[in-house]
Amino acid sequence: MKKDLNQIFEELLNRYVSSMEQNYQTKYKRAKDKEFVKEELKRATDFMNDWISQASGKGEMFGVFSKMYKRGDDINEIIAHLRGVYGEVNDERSFKRIENGKRITLYISEEEKALKKLALDERKLLKYLIRAIGYVELQKRLPKMFDEKENVSPEKPNAYPIIWSGKKDNKNEFVQLIYGLHKAGLINEGKGEITKIIETLAENLKVDLGKGWQANHSSSIHRAKEDYQPRIFHKIQLAYGQYITEQLTLKKSKK
Repeated sequence: MKKDLNQIFEELLNRYVSSMEQNYQTKYKRAKDKEFVKEELKRATDFMNDWISQASGKGEMFGVFSKMYKRGDDINEIIAHLRGVYGEVNDERSFKRIENGKRITLYISEEEKALKKLALDERKLLKYLIRAIGYVELQKRLPKMFDEKENVSPEKPNAYPIIWSGKKDNKNEFVQLIYGLHKAGLINEGKGEITKIIETLAENLKVDLGKGWQANHSSSIHRAKEDYQPRIFHKIQLAYGQYITEQLTLKKSKK
């Protein structure tokens, strides 16, 4: 089953931002002078955002993308628009210069040629856009990223212990379940970074996902057939059906 480009874009963006955020936090935690490192990372992020927005050609193209993306336009439509504006241009300009009575052919600059090449290569274009908007997202998160009070979850006294008891060798079932709940809008109304949500719930439920959980989940999707349904949902459906039967039987027995 082919993934929608909007879903692919959001997943790749979330992975990139999560990876960068983790990298920032690792540098901050091991720093001897935390304030110095915090300011250093802030300056580096500000520099990248300034460079992306001010770079001629690319900066203008990213500005167009950013406006359309913020409005919630379909990624396919945005990519098609960028391709039409920046990619589908002739190397030879439509107008000519007159010198000494002769018409001189004018060509687009090397910078414009590079931009054209980028706009026509969907894979490289997506990679650039994800990196660019990823730094914008990082800049938004910086104020709270190193707030240790925000990052520490207070322990509640006498909290009831809850542990995921699915098979230890099938952690992908846990990931599939959370993805399903999130896509159905039952967790955070379907908003927020799914990778962070999964990792947070896994930590709370004592699920050791391992480093390759995202790759394993992605691989299970690509190996699946079109009519594939994860077993976890079938298990839940059967189990809840059994629960209903038990409750109805119990109710009849009390009459």
